[in-house]
Order: sequence, then structure tokens, then C-alpha cells
Amino acid sequence: MIRIIPGLSLVLMLLTSAAPVTQAAQPAPTPCESRAGIEPVCGLSAPEDIVTSPGDEGLVFGQMHEPGGLFLLDTGDHSVRPLYRESDADAPQWGDASCSRPPATLLAHGIDLSQRADGRWQLLVVNHGGRESVEFFEWLPGPDGPRVAWRGCAEAPGDASLNDVAGLPDGGFLVTRMSSTESPLWELFLAVIGINNGVVYHWQAQAGFRALAHTEGRLPNGIILAPDGDSFFVNMYLGNKVAKYSLSGGELLGEVSVSKPDNASWNAEGKLLVASQYGSLMQLFDSLNLPHGTPSLLPYAVVEIDPDTLARRELLRHEGVPMGAGTVAVQVGDAVYVGSYTGDRLVKMPLEPAL
Repeated sequence: MIRIIPGLSLVLMLLTSAAPVTQAAQPAPTPCESRAGIEPVCGLSAPEDIVTSPGDEGLVFGQMHEPGGLFLLDTGDHSVRPLYRESDADAPQWGDASCSRPPATLLAHGIDLSQRADGRWQLLVVNHGGRESVEFFEWLPGPDGPRVAWRGCAEAPGDASLNDVAGLPDGGFLVTRMSSTESPLWELFLAVIGINNGVVYHWQAQAGFRALAHTEGRLPNGIILAPDGDSFFVNMYLGNKVAKYSLSGGELLGEVSVSKPDNASWNAEGKLLVASQYGSLMQLFDSLNLPHGTPSLLPYAVVEIDPDTLARRELLRHEGVPMGAGTVAVQVGDAVYVGSYTGDRLVKMPLEPAL
């Protein structure tokens, strides 16, 4: 999802100046109660991205707002426990050689869990806390449950504001540069009027960051590697499409129309699940200006995409309580767990039977 930035409300008001703008009323509290089979898990802080743990221990998520951190959700009883504390830090082994200390604060945006060539599992985290970076963690099983240990970082180049990351077996990664940390308002304006100003970076330990040709887009958001490792998918948020690229050559292989696509995940059938927001600019404006901890009710959908044919179908659509502004959907059995860039919760939603 879009990183919440100072002054965003002013730009969105200007972009929607054809409609009268009024001061939004303070939203009423949204109860942490199940509704129509939707079960909220509360007491969180903007759980923006979710991935499945390698040993089926549960679901891993980060928190994009204070106090930040990485956590494991038990899908049986919905208990939550921390995976990382600064005291877990070890000597850096991965990442850039100049990165020698763990982040003072971990405000996690996009995350990715993948296996390196040597068999070790790494959790990559886009971090906005104290530094703009991709943080490397190692997944460590243990008798008391898994934890993660810090293994290094790669700080973003220039004024890049990063969004989501996808690990590569060789220890490198792909990451979306969504915007700029120095001129985010201008870049948002450019994206809204149709100019491609974001890009995908490829990072390698020796070469650092390099922009991939042909991946320019309007606020590139979620990114995910195909299971066969030959291609990757990028969600162009304000481009309203999901684009498929060749990993080796970088050429565009195809694209499919999806309203404001955020993050993506793979289900057990090998289909891509994309969280899609379909509210208006004014609804987006209201959502981004909610106080921290307040759930958004921005309408969203979950779209399934065949990675080969790019055929799509909508699995569900939701508007209202107990949560909106869905940013990711991870399937567990006959339900999906949905995160959000704001608010105090994620939700478990039943999937409608296939038609």
C-alpha cells in the first residue's frame, strides 16, 4: 500500500477539487467483533503484509506503525507472539558490507520469506524505521518455537521510498521503488496524472541496486517471484494492473487489469492472490488520514490470477466492518487472512464457494 506521508491530504484534496471537501468527522470506534463470518484479530498496529512460515507454524506479519516489529500468528487459536527483538541480533552475514547494526526501530512494510541457495531461510523486510532499507533476517526453528535473527541490511539508494521485496536464491532481491522520500507529494501527483515514476530495483551483494529496464510504473507496490523462479509479478497500484516480467531478460510478458492492486501471495493451487482496493480518490483520502490504530473501511476485493494465462476472477469483495483497506490476502484452508496498512487488526475471511 501507499506509505502514509505528510501533506498527502493536501494533494488529494487538490486532485479531487471538483468535489466539495469537508472536514471528516472523527470516526466511531470499530468493535473487535466477528461479522458475517469475518473474524478480526485485534491489538495489532498496521499489519500491512503477511507470509506463510516455512514449517506451517503459522503466519508471519510485520507492523508498519509504532511499535513495529515482526510477529507470528497461530492460525488455530489466533494467538500472537513476537519473532524478533533487538537482543536477537547477531553479526551481519548477508546484505551490504557497510550495514553493521540492526535497525533501532523496525517499521515493516512489505516482507518476503524464501530459501537461499544454501538451504537457509531468510525473511526480508522493507523497513521505514530510522532508515529506508531492506533488512535481512534468518528464520531459526527452536524447541520453544521459531524466531528470527538479524543478518544485515541494504539501505535504499538516493531518495527511494521502498514498498515490497522478493528474495532470490542467490541472496539478492527485487524491491519496488514506489516513490521518493524527498518529494513524495510531487511523485504522487505525477502518478495520478498518468506518469510512470516508480521502478523495480535488483539488488546483489557485489553490484548493489540497479533499476530494471521496462519495469517503470505508477506507484509499483507488491512484488512476488513465480514459484519456478523464471518470472516475477509487480502490482502497479495507480496503473490499475498486475504486470508479469521475465526474470532473466526483464521483458514484459503480459499484464492483467486489477483495481489498485496492493500485495500478492501464492495459494496451494499455484494461483496468485492479489488484494485489490477499489474505492474512489476521496475514499482513499479519508482512509489515509485516519488516526493510527483506527481501522479503515476502504472497500477491497481479493482477485485470483492464473500465472500462465493471466485469466482472473474475483474471489470476494468486502465493504464495511470489521475492516477495510485490505493490503494482502493469504489463503489458509477455505479462508484468507487479510492485512491492512492502518488500524489495529487483521481479519480472517471465508472464501465463497467456487462457481
